[in-house]
Amino acid sequence: MRHVLSFLFAVAALAAAIPSKAAEVSVDATFYDDFEQSPQALFRLGQLQLRDPHVFVPINVGPISFCGDATDTASVGLNAQIAASLGADADANGRYDTSPLLVFAPFRTDGRRSRVSLREGDCSVATPLQCVPAATGQAPRYYQTFSLGSGDYCAAPIAGTTSTWAGGIAIPQPAGQCYATTLGDFVLSTGTVDIPLFDTKLAAPVPTVGASTGGGLLRGFLRASDAATITVPVDGTPRTLASLLPGGAGSCQADVAGGLDNWNGEAGWWFYFEYRQDGALP
Repeated sequence: MRHVLSFLFAVAALAAAIPSKAAEVSVDATFYDDFEQSPQALFRLGQLQLRDPHVFVPINVGPISFCGDATDTASVGLNAQIAASLGADADANGRYDTSPLLVFAPFRTDGRRSRVSLREGDCSVATPLQCVPAATGQAPRYYQTFSLGSGDYCAAPIAGTTSTWAGGIAIPQPAGQCYATTLGDFVLSTGTVDIPLFDTKLAAPVPTVGASTGGGLLRGFLRASDAATITVPVDGTPRTLASLLPGGAGSCQADVAGGLDNWNGEAGWWFYFEYRQDGALP
């Protein structure tokens, strides 16, 4: 018996000595209190940048053709186009042409669960930022704030679904004082292209009402079958979104590590966007 106890104590000591793996939080809405109502808070997605996968386009220089990374190219890259679209006021009416909003209803930072929804909004270009959310939008989901220790995250990349791109910017991993949402499906409108994403999760540092907070992560899965039907103009020529992604049909980057992913038996890509939340007055 003494030997058995010694063995068990040794196993316990070994387990305690092994560092725990980093963990991602999950939000359970089972016990959400639907009756309490508090003031809502509006945050415009003032910045939305694709961090993974990257997009590639064929570039012809005389008789030579090569595959160029067009994700972060100044002025003409995908992220530059998204930024230009989010900052546009084409008719000079003092309102942004595109204003995706996060509507927290109510907004709380005490760790209790509440609702958040993505909606289109009508927002002023002038400061202070003022926004009127659309009456309806994407199906609301639940969120919760956390105070996390080292090694834990509100959201992070899924293992085996990313690549290391030359000069690429790292995918954010919100931690510390952060919030995370439940999973849901929705169509992301970037102002440049509409992307149907599945099992999306949003997480970010807890924002400050009336201020801007960066470092958010929007994660979701794009099916290859959907990407093949989405058209994107490239140098005046329409191309499918699939043909711009690593491993996609017609892509000039057809064979690259971290190309196609899988979700529920579907081929496609896990998308990772970094976003900034700009606090707005209602």
